[in-house]
Amino acid sequence: MKKFTFILIILLLTLSYSARTQQASALHNIQLQEGYNFVSTYISPDDPDLMELLEDLLFDGSLEFVRNSAGQMFHKVGWYWVNNIGDWNTQEGYLFFMNSPAEISIEGELFDPTTPLNLDEGYQFAPFYYTEYTDVLEASSEILDNLDFIRNTEGLMFRKIGPHWINNIGDFRYGEAYLIKMNNADELIYVTDTTFNCPSSFIDPRDGQEYEAVMIGDQCWMAENLNIGTMVYGDQLDNGIIEKYCYNNDTSFCDEYGALYQWHEMMNWTSDTAGQGICPQIGNWHVPTDFEWKVLEGFTDTIYGIGDPEWDNVDWRGFDAGKNLKSVNRWDENNGTDLYSFNAIPAGMRHPYGYFFNIGISTSLWTSTQDIILDFKFLRDLLYSQDKVYRESFGFNDGYSVRCMKQ
Repeated sequence: MKKFTFILIILLLTLSYSARTQQASALHNIQLQEGYNFVSTYISPDDPDLMELLEDLLFDGSLEFVRNSAGQMFHKVGWYWVNNIGDWNTQEGYLFFMNSPAEISIEGELFDPTTPLNLDEGYQFAPFYYTEYTDVLEASSEILDNLDFIRNTEGLMFRKIGPHWINNIGDFRYGEAYLIKMNNADELIYVTDTTFNCPSSFIDPRDGQEYEAVMIGDQCWMAENLNIGTMVYGDQLDNGIIEKYCYNNDTSFCDEYGALYQWHEMMNWTSDTAGQGICPQIGNWHVPTDFEWKVLEGFTDTIYGIGDPEWDNVDWRGFDAGKNLKSVNRWDENNGTDLYSFNAIPAGMRHPYGYFFNIGISTSLWTSTQDIILDFKFLRDLLYSQDKVYRESFGFNDGYSVRCMKQ
């Protein structure tokens, strides 16, 4: 009996370690359009062999060729694919020509985005390593003395006209490489403040899922509900695997409305209100506190501002913060104005007994804050029939939505 118990413990520890290791792996899904694509990734592939990496594109006719900055190619000659490039190098960008749209998935370890990029005089395809969109002028500011121009796949350019740099590209975007022409060789280390930059869009490298984000006042919020993890049916457990509920146990609802989580799972099984919880690992995203929600409510309400005692109350509070935070569709009645692009959608909830309800009617969103009087956790409710926001504390076994916030 003791021997069996020991073996069981070792097995559980092995499974837990395996799950945690798998969770730490990064994934990048890259969409390729018909025609020319400048391509890069923020991942060092587990298997960099181009034949393996591009296997899904080789036999469906979608890929014509891949070319690197040196002019070497990966292409088909007769019946065979010929690789003159070698392995995929994350420190390079590539030119793909596609006969039809397709997707490639690259799995491996996150590449250090502060790695210097050596730029030679002349033309080259330069990669972009970050998982958040970043302003081109800011990110390339250290090489402006030697830069001629930067061009993206669409032909838009960042270049100097007279004494001024003109940015028609906007942001560097993950998954895209850039054609850079240098007047003189230089070293590029992308300049970006990932702590305070609020990107319009970012990727969670744990599963490659893309989220929109929005700056509201001085706060940076996800503009979508979090959807990370493996769908489960019973209680979410402290087992090293992020677990989620999907409304009606249907993953299509998670794709559309985001996932639902119990409080402890959402907090990653800690009670640190300043902690990251299950929010994205990079970019300083975290589960918002009760106070941070009060700041959001005060900024978005037209009557009660930030710091007003109104927000310390429980029950329905404010005047129209709820209406201004709610999305302009999907609610059964009384859609919101979505005045600040927060896009709160009626995702419903899950009861601890396992049934789901209120989709189209309400949404409940967790905070990281615990009620010091009751053994409950604070959350926010938005309802189709209300323009206000409901503040309450509730038990930790209900399944609610999560919005992450950036510090």
